[in-house]
Amino acid sequence: MLYRLCEFLVRSLIEREDELKIDRIETEKIDIFFLHVGKEDRGRVLGKGGRTIGALRTFLEGVAARLDREVVLEIVD
Repeated sequence: MLYRLCEFLVRSLIEREDELKIDRIETEKIDIFFLHVGKEDRGRVLGKGGRTIGALRTFLEGVAARLDREVVLEIVD
């Protein structure tokens, strides 16, 4: 569920959806997502001063807490 939510949120931010790739590692309690986006969309995902990626992390952490899980979201070059 967290994977699909993360994918939906990131796709709504970027222009080149075909370049989006999300690698994930799932354990019993933790989901780790590695975002691969195009160079031109990287700024959109990061946001000014990291505000957008910070908001994404906060939102996903809130949803994960309700599911008794933890989530980590990283952008990969």
